[in-house]
Amino acid sequence: MTSKMGIVVDPEYAQILAKSSGQSGDNITTDVLAIRAWTNALIEAASKAHPYPEGMRESTHSTTSLDGTILHITRFLPLSVQKEEAEAAAEAAAGAEAGKDGGADKKDKKAKRRPKRAVVFVFGGGMISGTVQASRGFIAAVAENSQTQVFAPQYRIAPEHPYHAGVDDVYATIQWLQRSAADFDVDPKRVIIMGQSAGGGVAAGVALMARDKGLDPPLAGQCLRYPMLDDRTWYPESDPRNKYWTWSVAANDMGWTYYLGGLKKEDRNEETVPCYAVPARAKDLRGLPPTQIGVGSLDLFKDENLDYAARLVKADVGVEFHLYPGMPHGFDGPHGFTGVPAMRLTGEMWEDEARWIMKL
Repeated sequence: MTSKMGIVVDPEYAQILAKSSGQSGDNITTDVLAIRAWTNALIEAASKAHPYPEGMRESTHSTTSLDGTILHITRFLPLSVQKEEAEAAAEAAAGAEAGKDGGADKKDKKAKRRPKRAVVFVFGGGMISGTVQASRGFIAAVAENSQTQVFAPQYRIAPEHPYHAGVDDVYATIQWLQRSAADFDVDPKRVIIMGQSAGGGVAAGVALMARDKGLDPPLAGQCLRYPMLDDRTWYPESDPRNKYWTWSVAANDMGWTYYLGGLKKEDRNEETVPCYAVPARAKDLRGLPPTQIGVGSLDLFKDENLDYAARLVKADVGVEFHLYPGMPHGFDGPHGFTGVPAMRLTGEMWEDEARWIMKL
């Protein structure tokens, strides 16, 4: 680790910075569509930088959101789960072939098998960008590393669809998956919500909604990768960490403003901004599912993530928190820098998440 003015910078990230001419969101136009194009390009480049898991199977499914809008969901089925399904099918076929006694044995074996867990993955993109396709590599990696099937909704984003469209879409996905659990050999009690960046903020909002609506069965857990949780986050340009942020204060405020329907900062308060939109504004975090949060120490969201984790602990929610020293926002890929591979701590973060998911 290297330290400049008391700031710890990971050596691999320092090398990336030395080769770059600046990649912050402040370096592009304030036009939302331009930021969307810029962000999607970075997400897709980072996502594609990782080898796609061998044998991963994808399929597309549909349901309706809470307002009746058609919602498309992509299922990522890793080879490890496919093998388990094949073994189960072979057992069933052998039981049927054996006749009546074999059928009874088949039932006994099926009863001993535990239905599988599933992850509902919410892609990132600053509330104003991102797609399942752009994040395809990230999502497949989650499925592969955790040996878990993942369901990723193409939820609606701002500014065309401000809050509460995206939260409704993801909540509807969870309801659909629990209703359809038997079709996918999923245990409805073992559904985990996971979100990346802005998707982490949406996921946290959905977890609050699930608690308050009495989702039955409740979520098994929420895994939040450097989540975007608080619209009030702000730092002056003089902050020495500013040069290390890959998602800037200005871009962040733009994302929140569009997501909140154009509501300006001075007009935001506990009455005008629901906690399902901005989870950090929730007054009570009791009753939320077990939570895993990971964030880099040079991430714009570090302080808000630390605060949310501490509040969860005070609310008696089981929390596993990881701070990755000297790492910026979005360190799971090359940040659009050509030829730069994922960093060492990228793998550590993925291993931490997979291990946590596999416990549920």
